[in-house]
Amino acid sequence: MNPVLPDEAREFGDAATKAFAAMGGVDVARRAEEDPTIRGGEVAGALHALGLADVDPRADADSLAAAAALCEAAGRVALPFPVAAVLLTDTEGRPFALVPDRAPRVDHGDLFDEWVLSTVRGDATIANASGGALGTRLGPFVADLALGASAPNRYRIGADAPSVDSATPFHLALTAFGILGTSDRAVELAIDHVTTRIQFGKPISAFQAVQFQLADASVAVAGLRELAHFTLWRLHADPGGCLPDALALRVHALDVARAVLRTTQQLHGAAGVCDEYDISVLARMVQPALRLPWSAERTATELGDAIQAQGFHGLFPHGALPA
Repeated sequence: MNPVLPDEAREFGDAATKAFAAMGGVDVARRAEEDPTIRGGEVAGALHALGLADVDPRADADSLAAAAALCEAAGRVALPFPVAAVLLTDTEGRPFALVPDRAPRVDHGDLFDEWVLSTVRGDATIANASGGALGTRLGPFVADLALGASAPNRYRIGADAPSVDSATPFHLALTAFGILGTSDRAVELAIDHVTTRIQFGKPISAFQAVQFQLADASVAVAGLRELAHFTLWRLHADPGGCLPDALALRVHALDVARAVLRTTQQLHGAAGVCDEYDISVLARMVQPALRLPWSAERTATELGDAIQAQGFHGLFPHGALPA
């Protein structure tokens, strides 16, 4: 396993980062809350210019790495668009999303007339945008969809592509890369803040307790990145048996995000919950990715079931100790 993304994927991610910065970075999310049409106009246009439609993460390892780099760049600015779902569109242009068993709830569900929804067990449904009100402050673009015709369990996502149940680990992994981008950017923002904020005549960063917290957060993000890259390799090496790996990545991503966002918001003080600061917008906008399709506890349960059914490789050797 090579823990570094290919040069082409990293260059694609850099191009996405520059494009999102030119749009205003996190300010795009702020503007989208005031005018939700920005998502289907300005944001969708920028992604089209980057070549989003030409990236199929199921095609080969390089395309998968490029998709991951794009999702990470989007997470860094809380891009108000369902990038992971659109990367997994079917031949009819319907995005793919994992949903809770009985709640067709999707972030940015209003942006497309039809969606392909699936549970972790592969029960696929074609859903329609209901036109209802969007979500709340902790999920401003979350929408409930209206269930349409049930799709066969072997509904094909694309020409000569795997079925819906094979798209599930890709969606889990790409969503985790978005969470990784948000967590990484949160640490950067906290470092910038404590370096410039003066208390008791010196920067907050001079206090050892602050240094310890930032060190822990940085190590947590680095560990998540390593596991995320390993999971990409597993997706390509064994697309039919990598569901446990994708679920393990989500479990770890949720744990890391919870700890990192708590630390970085606390280090901002009261500013950490003020939307004038990017850290607050990032922490709010990532909530749908952390809560949908399930919480950390439910994800851990699904991971246990998947390990029992398929076994588990993991990043490090494990199992019984030698005799």
